[in-house]
Amino acid sequence: MQSANNKKGRVICQFSHCARLSTKEMSKKASKNLPPCASWPEVDAVRTENRRELKLTGAKVCERIEKNGCKLDETIYELSALNLLDVNDTPLEHISPRVDELSHLQSLLLYRNRIAQIPATIGQLRGLKVLDLSGNKLSQLPAEFAQLHSLTTLNLSFNQLKLVDLSTLENLSVCNLSGNELNEVPRFYCGAIHHLTEVNLEKNSIVLLPEELTQQQLLRVLNVADNKIDQVPKYITKCVKLKEINLKGNPLKDKRLLKLVDQCRSKQVLDYVEKNGYQPPKQTKPSPAVGAKAEEQANSSPEPSLPEQGEDVQLKIIVRKVSENTPKVSFTPEARNTRPHIVLCIVRGFPVTNMRKFLQLQNALHDNECGRRELATIATHDLAKVKGAIRYHAAPPNTIEITALGATAHGKVTAEKYYADLRHQAELLRKEKKRNNYSGVYKYITLLTAKELFAFLSDEEKVISLPPLTNCDETKISSATTDMLVEVTSSVGHGPCVRVMNALLERMLLMDVEIVSGAVVTTQNETASHEKKKGNSKASKATPVEGKVRYNRSASLTVEQVQLYDAEGKPHSVFPGKGDLYGDEAKGIFVEMSS
Repeated sequence: MQSANNKKGRVICQFSHCARLSTKEMSKKASKNLPPCASWPEVDAVRTENRRELKLTGAKVCERIEKNGCKLDETIYELSALNLLDVNDTPLEHISPRVDELSHLQSLLLYRNRIAQIPATIGQLRGLKVLDLSGNKLSQLPAEFAQLHSLTTLNLSFNQLKLVDLSTLENLSVCNLSGNELNEVPRFYCGAIHHLTEVNLEKNSIVLLPEELTQQQLLRVLNVADNKIDQVPKYITKCVKLKEINLKGNPLKDKRLLKLVDQCRSKQVLDYVEKNGYQPPKQTKPSPAVGAKAEEQANSSPEPSLPEQGEDVQLKIIVRKVSENTPKVSFTPEARNTRPHIVLCIVRGFPVTNMRKFLQLQNALHDNECGRRELATIATHDLAKVKGAIRYHAAPPNTIEITALGATAHGKVTAEKYYADLRHQAELLRKEKKRNNYSGVYKYITLLTAKELFAFLSDEEKVISLPPLTNCDETKISSATTDMLVEVTSSVGHGPCVRVMNALLERMLLMDVEIVSGAVVTTQNETASHEKKKGNSKASKATPVEGKVRYNRSASLTVEQVQLYDAEGKPHSVFPGKGDLYGDEAKGIFVEMSS
């Protein structure tokens, strides 16, 4: 009988009555073991089924929100385990200050509603990564918005925002602020580590592209269409990763550029801007000794004045500490006895936009710095395709199976068969060239002659590398790769590994950078190779630098340390440690250890 009465009480309880109940009254009722007012069926389903996501949309939801004073059911804020809350296309106007009780929230999607204000407590959602408040009526953001340090994706498009400061959001990667009332580009985080890749500022009233944008070294997409920009500055091309820029619908003064913007792709637009873009006048006053004539020439010159290398450090390799997302790498005694030396690191945020150039880079290093793989071997992997922990081990070659790079049609083969096939190819070439020994291209395979064990790296699913022979096809780099695991191994010594890794990272840093003036130091290996081709018996020493090297744009490369553990799980070493990456001051390349 009591159960029936309770059920009847829940049925006749109106939503309007529930909304008027204060938190204190609800707590008081609960303490007396009385049943709470009925919550919305979607909320009940989440609670009873222990779900982590709640989505509210549709005509029935709109009707409930309207009857509830354009608010959500208060019991929603009791679902502290929620990862995602999605309420869209409703008459929702108010978000309760209790939103901070959703402490595990990672995605908050409240688009196309009628929200005019965000509560300050939103700043307490420290795990929030995705926030979509597009299509609402926001005119400003609370100061506490700056506390959302985990935010990676932000959509505030089609609101009424006039000023936005995002300078504290260090993990922000994608930002959409289109369709607002902005007069200037928002301030973005400008720390040593960059994440911002995509910015949409379309349909605002922006008049200027600030030079601060060039600090976003990973920026790939910039949409500033339908604004009030009349000149595009040259410095915007210093965004070294920028591949897509939309300037349509702006009152550009340069008629040629205007035509290119309407007809051509981003590459043609950026190439034109780099040569003919607007050069802002210098901010500093000229020296009195220079005179008025020199000042006039500086202001009227169509070409940008390049900063001295000492004044503007353009090229940086930024080293980040091991993070919780860094794969754990361990080695076994067998690997140490077979191919003893290995260094690994992770390169973050490096999209391979030119695959051919990247492969040529590795091949050149293998031919020169690696001594045709006899000194060391490089392997690069798409980190997203590496599964779990990594182990550096050694085993009999007939027990190791790998899908060799570029050989998916053959499926998995044993290391023994792969090695035998290489030896067969090398033997055919030796006979064809009528030589006593293998040619340089195959000479490295003699390192494995009569070896009972072969060294290899594996993740939790597969063998990913078989140095010095090959790495696997499953983890190969593609144009979609952004984060990569880089390994260098050697049977000769630790020094060659470090030198090769330095050379690899330096050339990755310079992939999209051109030298404007000065001469880069020629390494001793390169000089020796050049002299040998000329027929000289002795190789000259490294060529000295002719003045400081300057480049056409800035660039940075983010490298994350990898911790190496021994077979017992104890930390053994970390790379790159302090002093491992030394840069090159003569070339203007500097290494910065992130704190």
